[in-house]
Amino acid sequence: MLAIDEATRGGTDKTCECCGNASRRTWSSITRDGVPYAVFFASCYDHGDVRESWIDVIFGTWGTPEPVDDHLTFGCRFGPVQGSDQPAATAVDAAAVAPDAPLFGQKLTRAEALAHPRLAEFWAVIDHVVAEDPLVHPHHYHGE
Repeated sequence: MLAIDEATRGGTDKTCECCGNASRRTWSSITRDGVPYAVFFASCYDHGDVRESWIDVIFGTWGTPEPVDDHLTFGCRFGPVQGSDQPAATAVDAAAVAPDAPLFGQKLTRAEALAHPRLAEFWAVIDHVVAEDPLVHPHHYHGE
C-alpha cells in the first residue's frame, strides 16, 4: 500500500517564470507497505483557465548511510487533455527544469519512460499523489 510520508512533506510558493502567476510546489517521500519507496516533486500552476501540475517521481534506494547510484526519475504533466473533460497524466521528459544531481539519477526521456519496466509503478505513484496529496488533489478537483 502506498502512502505519502507527511513527516518528509514540504512546500513552497513561487512565481511562474512564463506568465507571472503564482505557483505552488510540494514534495514528499512515498512509502510502500511502510518502507521508503520513492520521492515526488509536484509543481502546480494556474495558467488562466488551465490548471496543470508537473510531477517527477524518483525511485531508488532511500535511507542508507552510503551513497547509492540507483535513482531513476520519471516525469509527467497532469492537466487538461484534448478530448476529455477530466485532467489526465501524460509522460514527459523527467525533471527537465531541474539541474542534474545525484538525487535524480537517470532522468528518463518520455520515450524511455514509456518503454521502461517500472512504468506501471510510476503510474501507480502518480495516481496516489493526484488522489491523496493535499496540494495536488484540490488544485485539480476543488479549484484551490
